Amino acid sequence: MKKKFENSNTGSSKQKSKFEEGDLLIHQQFIRYGINAKEWMCKCILLLPEIERRKIWRKKGFTCIYEYAAKLAGMSRGKVDDALRILKKIEDKPALMKIVKQKGINAIRPVVGISTVETADFWAKKAEIMSKNTLETYVRDIRGGKVAEGELFGKSFLVADSGAGDNFNRSDRRTSTESQPEKVTVLMSLDPEVANELKKLNGKGDWNELMKEFLKMRKEKLEEKKPEPIETESRYMPAKTKQYVTEKTRGICAFPGCYKKAEHFHHADRFTLKKAHDPDHITPLCTNHHSIAHQGLIENEDLDPKFWKVRLEPDRTSPKFWIDRKVLEHRRQTLSLAA
Repeated sequence: MKKKFENSNTGSSKQKSKFEEGDLLIHQQFIRYGINAKEWMCKCILLLPEIERRKIWRKKGFTCIYEYAAKLAGMSRGKVDDALRILKKIEDKPALMKIVKQKGINAIRPVVGISTVETADFWAKKAEIMSKNTLETYVRDIRGGKVAEGELFGKSFLVADSGAGDNFNRSDRRTSTESQPEKVTVLMSLDPEVANELKKLNGKGDWNELMKEFLKMRKEKLEEKKPEPIETESRYMPAKTKQYVTEKTRGICAFPGCYKKAEHFHHADRFTLKKAHDPDHITPLCTNHHSIAHQGLIENEDLDPKFWKVRLEPDRTSPKFWIDRKVLEHRRQTLSLAA
């Protein structure tokens, strides 16, 4: 009976394996067809400006370009307008047009309003290696002034905004850094009991000072629980280390000004180089800032995250740069095989 049970179990395992192989085949076909569909749609989109210029839709008996695009390519009115608008903005920027041909129009969407003729090549290189979401985050950080000043001044970096160029030059940056930062108003919904206690504690004092005191006490309390660094060959991070690192930001990305959920434990000194899980050098990051970090585009990465800024170019002399490049290439190969 025991032997019969084992044979039955083996047969079931084979059936399951065969079913999974069938699933994988269908999945791979779907990906291949999807890629082809995206490629052909991209080709249609690139033809739209010329179709509109020559009024080919009228010559073929259609009432407008929207009807032409809808019936022949399944494109909505919004998609046609969006494509014509973006392609018009980059018609004098061949580097960005090249990216559209390679990756599609969405790949350059985050930089359409920020690129100039002078900076198109720079943004095209970033769009080539970044996902759309990562590029959006990177652009937002630069627009928000979270960029290394030395990098900015060295390149005389120009940023266009809604058609007007904003020149981030040395004098502008000096003014913003030397002046006192503006205070931010934060609205909080508190239980009456908590609100009453806070009012009593603060009295007629400065709320800013009271909050600083609370934050200092929280940091000191957290430091008491900090686990020791662990040198190991294993990438498995101890639970206590994970808990401590997560609690530092309460599960939110540590990059300044980012409030997205942290989804990665980032080893600022790279695990491959140090072979250690050091809680002082592990930072919780969202997916986009984690990607930016591994492209070597975080300035002051070895300092507390409050000092972090994005870089315009990676430091190619850093050992971390070459480690990150190898990891990126490995991931690309893995994704390629999966497809």
